[in-house]
Amino acid sequence: MALLKNTKSNKTLNEKQWEDWNKTIFSLFWKIWLLTLFIEILLFVFFRPTPECSKAYYFYLFIAVPSGLELLVLISIELIFTRLFKSHSRRVVSIYTIILISAFAGITVCVHTSVGMLPAMLLLPMMLTPLYKDRLMTLLQAVLVILLYIADYFYFTPNTPYMLPQTSFSPFIDICIFIGSTIVTIIILKKVNEDVVINEERSKRDSLTHLFNHEAFYEELEYYQKDFDNKHIPFSVIIADIDNFKKVNDTYGHAFGDEVIQKVGQLFLENSKKEGFSARYGGEEFSMLLPHNMPETVAEKIRADFAAFPFQTASGTVHFTLSLGTAIYDHPYENASSFFEEADNALYQAKRNGKNCVMASKSGSDSK
Repeated sequence: MALLKNTKSNKTLNEKQWEDWNKTIFSLFWKIWLLTLFIEILLFVFFRPTPECSKAYYFYLFIAVPSGLELLVLISIELIFTRLFKSHSRRVVSIYTIILISAFAGITVCVHTSVGMLPAMLLLPMMLTPLYKDRLMTLLQAVLVILLYIADYFYFTPNTPYMLPQTSFSPFIDICIFIGSTIVTIIILKKVNEDVVINEERSKRDSLTHLFNHEAFYEELEYYQKDFDNKHIPFSVIIADIDNFKKVNDTYGHAFGDEVIQKVGQLFLENSKKEGFSARYGGEEFSMLLPHNMPETVAEKIRADFAAFPFQTASGTVHFTLSLGTAIYDHPYENASSFFEEADNALYQAKRNGKNCVMASKSGSDSK
């Protein structure tokens, strides 16, 4: 299972990853804390005092104690770990999460010992384990959950200061707890699913240009190909390569070369926002899929815009160029790679013709 797959858990997270973790985890726990407080207050409103338990004592036991302790844990974690620590590994932030979710579940269960179904809430922390992506952290969470249940069963339940009387109020408690647990489950699952989607999206993106990567491009190309087989609607591909890019790096440095790559990525993204699919195919190579058979117009616009863009260097303004090849998928090909090769050949032809130009594939249905 992917859940138990080990990752580079000790890798230090960058600032953006740390901010994402803060946003995900703390927003999650503030929602859970507010929901728990709302349920506790709702039960308090409908509670009928008894000789053994006044309204004030009930408020202290079942609102002030659990919600107060949870709030203390939440604020302490947020202040201590987000303010005092400057670097964090994936495993460390997983431990922060384990402390939070275990404390929330443990405090709720161990304080509300009179509610029979509450120990089931100790399983909620296990729902967050996909966020850890680490077998050791998953096992640690499981051990803490078991220890919390043992502590509740053998210590907190026998020594609870007050057990609610089994009156008509009890079914109302069970209903509120069940509904609340369901909502908490939905909140946790939503966050876990968001994390899975975000990580899946990131795995398909190039970190420098934020375009899709080579693998994602081929997946999309195969989708376009299957769509053509079903609907017989032509589509096209554009491949671009930065001319003399090695010289750019050698002359101005790799950091400047990254700026040049980012500019091409920006042009590809701008010209495929409304339609199409852009990717950074390789180091200085880019590709675009278009749901029509007029790729030369788009390719020429990209070429002209890039050639006209002024890059600023210490020695003055410089310009660079692109060579582009295009191909149209208007008849069946053996596979996606054989079609891509058509555009690749056109790109090489553009290079041989002096670069800074667009060449269309000459192969077509008539030649097949």
